[in-house]
Amino acid sequence: MGVATHDKTFSIFKAIGIILIVMGHTAINTPLYTFTYLFHIPIFFFVAGYFFKDDYIENPWLFLRKKLVRFYIPWLAYGLVFVLLHNLFLKYHLIAYDFHAQKVIEPYTFSDIIQKSLGVLTFFQWKEPLLAPLWFLFGMFSGLSVFFAVTWVSKRFCPSHSERCRAILIALCLIIGFVGNAYHLHLSIIYRPLVIAGLIYFGKLYRLYQSKIKLTPLFAGVCLAALLVATALKYRVNVGGMLFGNPMVFLLLSCAGCYLVLTLANFINTRTKYVRGLFDFIGKYTFTIMALQYLAFKLAALVQIWVCDYPIRSLAYYPVIPRNTHYWWIVYTIVGITVPLVLGFSAEQLWKRIQRILPNFAQQKVN
Repeated sequence: MGVATHDKTFSIFKAIGIILIVMGHTAINTPLYTFTYLFHIPIFFFVAGYFFKDDYIENPWLFLRKKLVRFYIPWLAYGLVFVLLHNLFLKYHLIAYDFHAQKVIEPYTFSDIIQKSLGVLTFFQWKEPLLAPLWFLFGMFSGLSVFFAVTWVSKRFCPSHSERCRAILIALCLIIGFVGNAYHLHLSIIYRPLVIAGLIYFGKLYRLYQSKIKLTPLFAGVCLAALLVATALKYRVNVGGMLFGNPMVFLLLSCAGCYLVLTLANFINTRTKYVRGLFDFIGKYTFTIMALQYLAFKLAALVQIWVCDYPIRSLAYYPVIPRNTHYWWIVYTIVGITVPLVLGFSAEQLWKRIQRILPNFAQQKVN
């Protein structure tokens, strides 16, 4: 979820996006949940499209290698670690029930660990509840792959009208994705990347026509009003769960959300100083927050258990304790962002220190 060059506005854009994602995961059974789910995930696909380089078509293997390193390797690392920690999480009540499979979670035997680890290797099969948000990694990888294929076909076969060709192909992807999902929900692994490719294209279009698209508070207010009306009407969206409702409404709300947040990010970047630094910092660690937020929620759950005198088994509620969420979401959101931030920053500083020490150590051995 990083970018090739550091653009503070888009770093802030991502920071707001990840905050909205964490809020959406904590404010369950509230209007805030409905509101954030309307557009929080499309923000990151928009970013991917904005920074997509058409030059990649000249070197497909470079594109594939970069995307595997960016998305598959982190998936592999987190997936294997969480499989190994599964029994520990179960022992200390961090997990208890699989709401997707609708069954009680059992301890892993040695053969289970091998089987689950092999499942992690397939990339598109997540099994550990505390890593549920990482469906996003395969979604981004597969969506970018579709967008790359569309771009390659457009540039190769329609060089003089490549953008028009790409627009037509993306429209076909969206139609196939939405229609296919409506009739074959169990094949989301096929149809979801087609829809994601369309969201990625919005970011690319913004990059192409950025000079003509003005970010104004007035239109941002119109976008906010549209999102609030959809929230009041209880319009439900869940990209991960392939819940879109009316496809045109979904796409319009996604664009409205991206425009609103981008306008806010631009304001923060140009009109503030200390707030800009904070959001820019958060924007650098969006992936760490995405990966570790559910685990961090357990610390907030411990506080809620202590304050409300709940039994310790309440710690296993997923992803948060579903009581009094109209105000406890604030605590969960703060913890869900702060703890991964601290861990991500600390790990980065440790790695930098190791990199400084190793050359010195090797030089001493030579001498």
